[in-house]
Amino acid sequence: MMNGLLTTMSNDMNIPRYLNESDKSFIYRLCYSALGQWCLSTAMNSTGGAVGTTKHNQTIVLNDLLSRYTELFPQISEKFIDTSSQQTNFSVSVRRTYEETGYLLTDSDNHNRIASYGRTIRVGDKFLFFGLPGKPCEVNGLGLFANSTDYLVALKDFLIRDSLTSEAYFDSRFDPIDFYQRDIDLSELEFFNPKSNNVPSMSWTKKPETDCTVARKTETGPFYRIMKVTGEIQFADEPIELQTDSFTSYEYRRLYFALKTHYGNPLRATITKLDELYSKIRIGGHLPNREYYLLLLLSWPEHSAFDKVNFIIRNELIAGVTDTLVDIGIEIKGGQPNA
Repeated sequence: MMNGLLTTMSNDMNIPRYLNESDKSFIYRLCYSALGQWCLSTAMNSTGGAVGTTKHNQTIVLNDLLSRYTELFPQISEKFIDTSSQQTNFSVSVRRTYEETGYLLTDSDNHNRIASYGRTIRVGDKFLFFGLPGKPCEVNGLGLFANSTDYLVALKDFLIRDSLTSEAYFDSRFDPIDFYQRDIDLSELEFFNPKSNNVPSMSWTKKPETDCTVARKTETGPFYRIMKVTGEIQFADEPIELQTDSFTSYEYRRLYFALKTHYGNPLRATITKLDELYSKIRIGGHLPNREYYLLLLLSWPEHSAFDKVNFIIRNELIAGVTDTLVDIGIEIKGGQPNA
């Protein structure tokens, strides 16, 4: 049974339990969102006339809160551990998500303060608010939802992305004029196979399976786009930037998704209805950070705070997510459960 703290958290953030949801799952979702709210509230601190707080202080506060939550609810402790990287700290990752999505603004002294310009994005009939509204109406994942404001921006503007469809993006990256012959030994390369049913990271072969694709010498590069032009393979450099937790990292995944779509084997996202309020989205691979961060503001990573493919989402927010995924060439299975 829920104790008083959980009841208060559920009511304050307007996070109900879904049908047959386990205590472990529900407590994890409440604590996950509550830690996000605490991260933002620390940036409202005022000391000696200065508003904001140090990044170090935010991490300390969240680490302490997470420790208290896991003492109270030991069954959720593993939900906040990244099993793929022991160096990853949940408190830091939450703070970075808010910094990269514009909730937190960092000044020249490396202090974070809360965004105060009242920006909102319409998602379905709800409004994602960037900052801390006077009255938080509803929390989904790390995102706060409140009433609309005068500063309303489109979801695509938030993503800071060109408006190309997946196929138009493919055409822009495989224009024969950009390709030329290179003295590169093909036997030293691996080639991305868009027709593979494996996840993209496991879809590399020793020979090209399509006329257009990406080649690499090792997993860390160098990388090339390759294209058969008048029967011979030609190359274009494909620089891969150092991948970090920045908003625009992992953009190369968009190219892989466009290739898969072009060759009739798109990456898929499956929607499963849980009840009248919630659904689950499962994505067949890891997203570019723009789309991943959007999901963190609209939903809860399901199996742990670091789950990048399974998300619990309110049905009213699904359309905003699926439109965004379709734009980068992902095929949606299961449709909109509340349609």
